[in-house]
Amino acid sequence: MDRSTIEYYNQHAQQYAEDTRYVYMFDIRSVFLKYIDPAGRILDAGCGGGRDMKVFMENGYMVDAFDASPEMCRVASEYTGEKITCCDFSEFRPYFTYSGIWACASLLHLQEEEFFAFFQRFKNYLNANGVIYFSMKDGVKDGYDENGRWYLGFDDRRLNRILSENPELSRIKYWKTQDNLKRDLTWINVLLQKNY
Repeated sequence: MDRSTIEYYNQHAQQYAEDTRYVYMFDIRSVFLKYIDPAGRILDAGCGGGRDMKVFMENGYMVDAFDASPEMCRVASEYTGEKITCCDFSEFRPYFTYSGIWACASLLHLQEEEFFAFFQRFKNYLNANGVIYFSMKDGVKDGYDENGRWYLGFDDRRLNRILSENPELSRIKYWKTQDNLKRDLTWINVLLQKNY
């Protein structure tokens, strides 16, 4: 993951966590959880301030989480009371396999080849019929924002490449939602399932 992006979150971890902690995510999490075994284990990949991890745990799920920002890991650990692994996507090595991988607004900070490598590797961390949820900003072009954060754009071409390179994964749901922080922004939500 890009160093300047990680540094941004190191410098703004507490504020970012507070700004996003009470964002309404019930509907999106509900779509994801429909495919998770009640005794299943979830991986929160790029957990930020720990918002979703905590909700999953409160609903009885076992949850592992990691983030590339040491400060964000500290904030998430304080909020959830759990240990957060500090590493980026290429460094993460699981002890378990998962019923679901939740990558909410985290893959969008990867470089293009890192993004595709994520699916090549992380599909192997799924149980049979396990799912991956991820969200990307609609209409964003590859590049840095005014805060020095790297953003990767997303479109049908990139979705089709994921599916063509990973025939074990199939698209279950693809939908768009308005930003719940009231910004003029639309999110692309994607749910993929491992076929076997």
